[in-house]
Amino acid sequence: MYAKTIEYVDYNDVPHKEVFYFNLNRAEVLKMLVTDSDATLDQVFDYFKQTRNGKRLLAMIEDLIKSSYGVKSPDGKSFIKRPEHLEAFVQSEAYSELLTELLNDADKASEFFIGILPKNLQAEVDKYYKSHPELLEASEVSSEPIVTPIESGV
Repeated sequence: MYAKTIEYVDYNDVPHKEVFYFNLNRAEVLKMLVTDSDATLDQVFDYFKQTRNGKRLLAMIEDLIKSSYGVKSPDGKSFIKRPEHLEAFVQSEAYSELLTELLNDADKASEFFIGILPKNLQAEVDKYYKSHPELLEASEVSSEPIVTPIESGV
């Protein structure tokens, strides 16, 4: 589970600093890999780190945000993903801030992607990149934004 603190200004010009939760369980990740791309997790992560195609990356990031957003139950036993929760989040300035940040900062986008994965898959991705350091070096060469930067509303 990935907890992301987002600062934003609502539509009444009131500033907020809230924690939002994002998570994909193992079944959701496997389903995405099989039905959406027929790719391995490593291939998806490589594409995510290296693509410069703004339109495809925007769609990918939006899909990841929308498929991973939810509300953690107070007792921590469940992670609730209801359409009405997602709709409210997507229509908020918090969503706009998050999307802007992830599109403008490849490192933050990678952190988000790894963070929403189940812990056991995070370890697999980490292991993969430790055995392929050239992929990390290639992605670190360009830290420029993926798309033309858009200033944050905060």
